[in-house]
Amino acid sequence: MSKKDFIPDPKKNPYRIRNSPQSPNNPGNPEFIDFNTQRVCPSCGGIIKISHNFCKYCGVDLSLIEAIGTADEISKQIAITAVTDTDAEVRKEAVDTIGNFGDTKALGVLTYVLLHDPDPEVRKEAADELGDLHHPYSLDALAKALKDKSPEVRKEAIEGLKKIKKKVKDKKMEKGKASERGKVGDKEEEDKEKKEKKEKEKKEKDKEEKDKEKDDLEDKNEEEYLL
Repeated sequence: MSKKDFIPDPKKNPYRIRNSPQSPNNPGNPEFIDFNTQRVCPSCGGIIKISHNFCKYCGVDLSLIEAIGTADEISKQIAITAVTDTDAEVRKEAVDTIGNFGDTKALGVLTYVLLHDPDPEVRKEAADELGDLHHPYSLDALAKALKDKSPEVRKEAIEGLKKIKKKVKDKKMEKGKASERGKVGDKEEEDKEKKEKKEKEKKEKDKEEKDKEKDDLEDKNEEEYLL
């Protein structure tokens, strides 16, 4: 067997890191992002096709996070404004608005702004909104922001990391890929909902049985009285 037989096929390995989002092959700062056909990885900020379930740069699993392109038209327009408007104050307001929606669809846009916007106040706002969304995928992006040239952005990145870590401190954080961290959190949340549902159903069933026993006892007493 030749050496090439041991080299994995990159097309069959979604976790293989190909080009860094900052490489010449992907400058990471285009003049316009078509959110109808593209999405931003919430972990590394790389721009990929909206149909991709894995980031081709960092390998993160995107199947559980919808792209902003699948949102309503207003959300998409605000996302475009956050990325392309020439006025920093307008971009900052757009970032604040889309973050306040509390939707994970906004993660990619906020990550992109945090890592690429030229204005420190806008980047700071993006870091704040990512912290408020409490998603584990944002840990990598906020960690990168710790090297931001602006001390205010670095400070907000620390606060964002603190918010997320506090939110997920009771959950087991995998040391591997961000995709694994996200799956752990989602599974635990799903298990919690199932447990609460079972407990509720059990209480309702117990109540029904008690009511039935009470009715049976009343019927029995009534029969004895008539006899």
